[in-house]
Amino acid sequence: MSALTVTAYNVLFGDALLVEVPDRDPGTGAETLRTILIDVGNVLGTRGGADDVFEPVVRDIQKRLAGRPLDLYVMTHEHLDHVQGLPYAAGLGLELDVDTTWLTASSEPGYYDRHPEARRKKLALDAAYLALERRLAADPAAETPWMAALMLNNNPRKTADCVDYLRTLGKKANRYVHRETVLRRGVHHPFSEAKFKILAPEEDTAAYYGRVRTVPAPAGPDAAPVPPPEPPEGVDPEAFRRLYEGWSAGMSDAVMAIDRAANNSSIVFTLEWRDWRLFFSGDAELKSWGLMAAGGLLEPVHFLKVGHHGSHNATPPDPILERILPLENPDGRERTALISTCENTYGGVPHGPTKARLELRCDRVLSTEAVAAGEAVTISFAPTRD
Repeated sequence: MSALTVTAYNVLFGDALLVEVPDRDPGTGAETLRTILIDVGNVLGTRGGADDVFEPVVRDIQKRLAGRPLDLYVMTHEHLDHVQGLPYAAGLGLELDVDTTWLTASSEPGYYDRHPEARRKKLALDAAYLALERRLAADPAAETPWMAALMLNNNPRKTADCVDYLRTLGKKANRYVHRETVLRRGVHHPFSEAKFKILAPEEDTAAYYGRVRTVPAPAGPDAAPVPPPEPPEGVDPEAFRRLYEGWSAGMSDAVMAIDRAANNSSIVFTLEWRDWRLFFSGDAELKSWGLMAAGGLLEPVHFLKVGHHGSHNATPPDPILERILPLENPDGRERTALISTCENTYGGVPHGPTKARLELRCDRVLSTEAVAAGEAVTISFAPTRD
């Protein structure tokens, strides 16, 4: 019997997943192997970012496609650790042949003209990013490694260049999707047997934008510095000083608000195939999870692509997690969680307590770190009945 497979590539601190689905025509019974690629990117300028990892990944995808076009490419959201791999590979002559793309709704040209409240909040975030750039350029000592990684990942100019390229990929169609999108075979995808549900984002992303603190300009030369408190035991004093100064200036709040808004705009979808349900969460954070739960959209699943590389802020609290991974396994079949990550890129990611929570509910919690960069972890789902 044919099996569905999820191939998760180690692209360091980023995502790249290929899903291969035996799709049976209900009329003839003939099977077609269809393919979905989700994201491809990593965080450049950090331990978790390197362009050269994308060449072996894209070559392997091309080998698996064996000359066939990719049926569906999904760009979950506009962060470099999800979008910059395919433009880089194309520059090497390794462009993928793609039939249809899904891009998160807010990346559609003209989107913010149609959603004025989202536009107002997005402009505030863009202004905050520019203010952070100016502040860090004037005061380089305030830039911690964590801050540098977030600034790189949220760079709006580099991200826009990548998204412009991804908009050109779909030879048949580029679709901008959200929770209210009515998916139609032949319009949004070619699948007959496999079923999709889009759970997020909301059409109006204003729901995901929080308040942004003003980033102050660098202090003048005569300003008296405020000494930080003593660092906790075991913490490097200089690193603690820089971190404290960042927090006190509102810089960390601002960069986190920018990062959180993009993460919460992630396309979140389920794929159902022959009694298996797979959940792909992008980097959706707690606001998005709360809206999905409030809408009654969450059901038990057998596979969870863990959000935001195993960060604590992208796996929901237990009352919501219980809806997709109940402690009492409803059908007794194996459940798997997958983390695509690279340690020591962001502090505390992957988050040990979050992984432990998943281990209580899943038979396996796998990580792309189990294989070398450019290689892959593969998970198979065989049908329980043909």
